[in-house]
Amino acid sequence: MLEFSILAILATCIAGMIQVATSKREKLPVWERENGKKEIEKWLKGFLAKLKRTSTRTEKCRLILAVERMKFENDEYAAWWTHVRFGEKNGEIFWKKKSIQKIKITEFQNQLLKSSPALKNQLIGHSEIKEENGEWKIPAELKTQIISEGGEALVFSQKFGIFETAVRVQIFDPFLFTNDFGLDLLTWKINFEKDYEKAVNYEKSGRENQMPKHENIIKNFVNIELFHKKDLKKEDCIGWITIMEKADEDLRTVLKEEKIGIEERKKIADGIADGFVYLKNIGIGHFDRKLENILLANGIPKIIDFGLIFEQTGRSGYREMGYARKGSKFRDHCALSAATPGFADQAQFTFGDGYEVINLFYFLFCNWKSSWTLLYKPIDEKEKKEIDKIVQKCNATSIHKIKKGNTEIIREITSIVSIPSSSSHFCLDDANLTKSVQVSSLKQNATKCVNQDLENVTKNVLDQKNSNLCVPISVATLLRFAMKNDLGFVDDYYYSAEKILSTLILIVYPRSMAGLNLNPNQKETEFQLNQIELLLERLCKKTYLMETGWQIIRQLRRKEKDCPKKSTCNYKKVLLNNNFTFTRPLTVTGAYLLPAEHIDGDFFPEKVFFHQMVLDRVNDSTNEYVIHNTSFDEGGAVLRIAKNNAYYTNDQRMMILNAAGEFKLNGQNGEEWSLVNEFVQNTMKPKTWYLLPQAYSITLDA
Repeated sequence: MLEFSILAILATCIAGMIQVATSKREKLPVWERENGKKEIEKWLKGFLAKLKRTSTRTEKCRLILAVERMKFENDEYAAWWTHVRFGEKNGEIFWKKKSIQKIKITEFQNQLLKSSPALKNQLIGHSEIKEENGEWKIPAELKTQIISEGGEALVFSQKFGIFETAVRVQIFDPFLFTNDFGLDLLTWKINFEKDYEKAVNYEKSGRENQMPKHENIIKNFVNIELFHKKDLKKEDCIGWITIMEKADEDLRTVLKEEKIGIEERKKIADGIADGFVYLKNIGIGHFDRKLENILLANGIPKIIDFGLIFEQTGRSGYREMGYARKGSKFRDHCALSAATPGFADQAQFTFGDGYEVINLFYFLFCNWKSSWTLLYKPIDEKEKKEIDKIVQKCNATSIHKIKKGNTEIIREITSIVSIPSSSSHFCLDDANLTKSVQVSSLKQNATKCVNQDLENVTKNVLDQKNSNLCVPISVATLLRFAMKNDLGFVDDYYYSAEKILSTLILIVYPRSMAGLNLNPNQKETEFQLNQIELLLERLCKKTYLMETGWQIIRQLRRKEKDCPKKSTCNYKKVLLNNNFTFTRPLTVTGAYLLPAEHIDGDFFPEKVFFHQMVLDRVNDSTNEYVIHNTSFDEGGAVLRIAKNNAYYTNDQRMMILNAAGEFKLNGQNGEEWSLVNEFVQNTMKPKTWYLLPQAYSITLDA
């Protein structure tokens, strides 16, 4: 009987020990358990099966992207290469069709060439990559867990036991998760944070199994590298599935809703600064430093999104744990060719140093509208003095030092800066407008119009496609003419229309590139607001925190000797009239009547839309305006508008005075110009261009 009692007690003890061990095990995150890899793999297979998407890109696009993921002999080639050619076993990259390096074809590239043999032995242009209009096809139960969605990545909320996490799905090959690239072609490698040491410096002699570990850097618990099954050496990672810590909210939302005071803002600023300093010390330059990329977890700021980085060490641990992508593109900041409007560094898409500042710190000591106003509203000396007084009361007179990287001055500020005259007009209030965008896509939108009889402006006409960027495109065109005409400066590479346009809409006066970008979101186009006079003001004037737009553009090259002469930018308003004499190209506003029509069963009423264009010259022999047009859908790249077409206006005073027929109005200098009232839409001729009388020229005075 005693033996049975002892055995019963022993069994109870063992059961208790097992229960305690099981309880402890359940409290451990799955990635820290002994059999964690098996559990993660089981979850992964079920999760991957739910990921479906479409892609509008081609095999050629995939090859271009595969080259971008390669390590070149010289990392600078990533910014310079313009073409690639694939043979049987080797390939060759070119700069302006001049060979600069031989490359060994990877297993993944070989698979692509097998499926599209016609791509062998032909020059493929870097800029030939197509737009991505594909969509995710996520099941309903998973859709409810989406936290954010970008061009390449989706982030979901996922629970592992008692642990809430965020799971990032990032694709590097456009066919990943499509019907052409399903699970049967995938293999993977699972990496755990616990197996890596903390990176402490960027010495290349440092150990490979290191990764970023810092309180202010988002922690990746698990990163799963995805590969093609035929990529036996696992040399070309085509996607990531990353399990990482989940935060409460993003800094943009917190600041826009004015949820926190100055003291909490100071603590957040210190944490962000510490995080960026740590990244720099371990060899990572973060080039997408925007408010959305700072998350708050229990009030502690966490830097996220390492898609646009400059990485110096080449450590495999950074790649394996999802903090750095492979390839020379991420070893040369000029090769990134992508940025976020309003939060861009000029060096990441051009070769200049004109503007370097972490804009997000300005938002920490100003209220929402004031932040945008101080950055982008053109001001005169009187307005500057008024703002100086407000800033001084907040003990923030040293804020200009932030441009030089000194963020410690935020600690001195005693209250949040609020400018009474601030307007929401300057704010990019919709979060979609501050997503990172591809700049390299602009090149493919430039169309040569050699036989179109353009004499004054560049022959490369940018097609704005379905974007709303006609205003900055026309300004970029006039600016290039002024550089050549007024300063005698010609450079079609560093100062191309695409690079000037990129600087205008990413740095000088931020606008969305939706519809023009490689990853367009059609829904974003309606949020765009472009006014020609406001952009011209910004080009010619300083803001409280920034140089004139022209000064920023002028420094697209690093060395002063390679830049246009130091000069001031001015614009002049003129009126098109019967006695108008053409002297230089002008930016003009056209009006066009789209007739009512049925498309796929839907009725669209007639509509007048306005479009900014460039008046290239006046053809007196045919009595026509020759117009450089960026909306190819309506009339082509070059328009010829008869001078006797009625000028169209929506000016209320003119409408009252001009109830019927033609009337005369004295212009600024006493000249007489004609106007016919065509305000009522049905009196306009459908599919006919009209011009508003107001036009503008740009000059550069050395």
